[in-house]
Amino acid sequence: MSKKISPTHIRIFILTCFIMSSTSLNARDIKCWRGHGNIRECGAVVPPEFSQQRIEVLNERGIVIKVLPAAKTKEELAEIARQEKIAQKKQQQIAEQKRKDNILLQTYTTERDLRIGHENKMAAIKSIIDITGSNTRSLQKNLAKLQKRAADYERSGQSIPKILTADMENLMRQIKDNDEFIAKKQQALIDLSKQYDADVERYRLLKQGRVKYK
Repeated sequence: MSKKISPTHIRIFILTCFIMSSTSLNARDIKCWRGHGNIRECGAVVPPEFSQQRIEVLNERGIVIKVLPAAKTKEELAEIARQEKIAQKKQQQIAEQKRKDNILLQTYTTERDLRIGHENKMAAIKSIIDITGSNTRSLQKNLAKLQKRAADYERSGQSIPKILTADMENLMRQIKDNDEFIAKKQQALIDLSKQYDADVERYRLLKQGRVKYK
């Protein structure tokens, strides 16, 4: 009495034959490369010294079925790294712009709010400039008094006391620092005005849905 073969055993047998057939076909694949003198050479195995170049894989009928690209040169790898760095920097810039846009939209409900916010910032800086300017005028008055005293000493033929000279130098240093501080704040006003113009334009584009991140 013959033994029955189950369908499962049949499927396993067919699959095994298919795998063996595929392996046999792959074993007959031929590889071609450029050897010494740029002469085309073919064989089952690529010599190690040519393994980094472009390789063509042919089947048993001589048809190219796969192309293995040549390994990247140092220059090509460096260029790829440079391009990746540029792309990464671009993505960071986009992320930063999105962050600023979100802050702009979340901080100001309307364009009027944006204008009021700008005016408040301008007023705060101008107030600081006015206070510093007033302080400078007081320092200048005190300096003038000390300079007058120093002149009196000189007219009387006496040497100017060291403490008087030190006080005058200290006042002049404070006046100089105040002048530089005011100059920076005046530049801040100019920068703030430019920023406001840019913010208004950006805000309008965002509200109109015309902003595209690329």
